[in-house]
Amino acid sequence: MSGVWPRLGFTQRGSLEQNTAIMADGFILVNGTAVLPDRLLEKATIAARDGKIVALGAEPPAEIAASRPECRDLPVIDCAGAYVLPRLVEMHIHGAFGIGFESVAGPGGLLTVARELRARGVGCFVPTILWDEVAVSRLAAAIEESGLPESALPGIYIEGPFVNPEKRGGIGLDRIQAPDAELCRRILRAARGKLKIMALAPELPGVGALYPILGEAGVRISLGHSAADAGVATPNGSYSITHLFNAMSGLDHRRGGLANLALAGRSTWAELNADGIHVNADCMAVASRCVPPGKLVLTSDAVVAAGLPQGEYSYFGMPVRSGPDGVRYAESGTLMGSNRLGMEIVASYRRASRASLAEAVASMSRTPSEVLGFGTESRACIETGASADLFVWDRDLLSCRRPEALLEAASRGSARRGAPAAAQGTTK
Repeated sequence: MSGVWPRLGFTQRGSLEQNTAIMADGFILVNGTAVLPDRLLEKATIAARDGKIVALGAEPPAEIAASRPECRDLPVIDCAGAYVLPRLVEMHIHGAFGIGFESVAGPGGLLTVARELRARGVGCFVPTILWDEVAVSRLAAAIEESGLPESALPGIYIEGPFVNPEKRGGIGLDRIQAPDAELCRRILRAARGKLKIMALAPELPGVGALYPILGEAGVRISLGHSAADAGVATPNGSYSITHLFNAMSGLDHRRGGLANLALAGRSTWAELNADGIHVNADCMAVASRCVPPGKLVLTSDAVVAAGLPQGEYSYFGMPVRSGPDGVRYAESGTLMGSNRLGMEIVASYRRASRASLAEAVASMSRTPSEVLGFGTESRACIETGASADLFVWDRDLLSCRRPEALLEAASRGSARRGAPAAAQGTTK
């Protein structure tokens, strides 16, 4: 069904202006395959009003309207079997579409990335950056100026500077510092209250003193770029693991490595870069069997070249090359990021792990929403009370459109024909 889009209509006849007003209030999707957090719901009916999902089930629209007056007169979209997904969440992304977050100097770059990601079904992203005071301050200011809501851009993810040089991966030595409480506070000031996640190595001397500082500021701690063994002291309360298997001590049957914490269920959550390059298929399969969807966060770790043709680009002033083997520093060949995004990550993970569509989507929507502290009304999932930030995907999961865009297209088509939009049913 790739490229074949649903039949569209409105629940009442009227002028283009009248129907546009209806669109602003909500919609009802019918005959879609809703991807819920734990299963697929065939022939689903999803009613949305004022940006929230108000009804979900298999009942026809008329029955929903009978029990929920606020659903009456909403426009109906017949999804004709297409998938309906929540917005995907890119929780660890350094850039895309030629824009690196380390070089953002105003809101324009963020708005471009947000627009291009939404065209790919990604409705939330967390700009990820290495520690650089000027770059972090500029990024925080750009977020404020962008006007993007927290549900779309919740804050900043900083990798380092308190990481182990032995496991620095793509982090330059000049970006690494020993744990220091005053520097930690300086980072928080530079981020202007926008710091959401910080990755650090738990084995470093003095790092434990940073945990309460970050906790009081509402920053989620993520352990990574670390050579720790499994006996390392970990933060009190919830914490995550940054890109499982990459730039860390691996699974070990004696001392244990940082990977043991995730695979044994000791960490609250664990990120997995599932682009098929950073982690091989066997390890993705291991992760899928050891870390349930409610704890696994699929990430891309995408960089400036993602979403663009393969070729030469720049990152923090250093030349990088994007190709079939990911994005690498041109001089050393070191892997430093991904050129895949969103649904490409979901598809790669499913191929490797045999995970269901519901499981894979949950790991790139509902679970990262929980890591980011979203409440029910902002959470990326299809359930009553959640955000109606939904995307209708073709059956091959290659392209998507927003319900509002589908309604606008139908309305424009009716206006061009000089007739009111035809009803396909009624919710009265």
